[in-house]
Amino acid sequence: MSLWDRPKHLITSLRKLRLSLGPDSYFQYKRARKSETKQADDARQHAQESAERDRVEAARNAKREHEYDERYTRERERDTARELTDHPDDIDPDR
Repeated sequence: MSLWDRPKHLITSLRKLRLSLGPDSYFQYKRARKSETKQADDARQHAQESAERDRVEAARNAKREHEYDERYTRERERDTARELTDHPDDIDPDR
């Protein structure tokens, strides 16, 4: 390689590099596709995690509602029993 061939080779390499990184190059297309794929995967993962959180929250709310219903049923039964013991005159069949 002669002294003049080195700059020519360098200029040719730089020109190829510039063309390969241009807006219409395959490498730009490949980078864009990789970015789109990553964004789609992230969105899919986020949707799955959100759905899982919603399922867990719905199950937790259902359990809490069931516990509240049981608690209020026991309280009503206790209040009814207390009312019956407070007013035994009202249900006495002998009178």
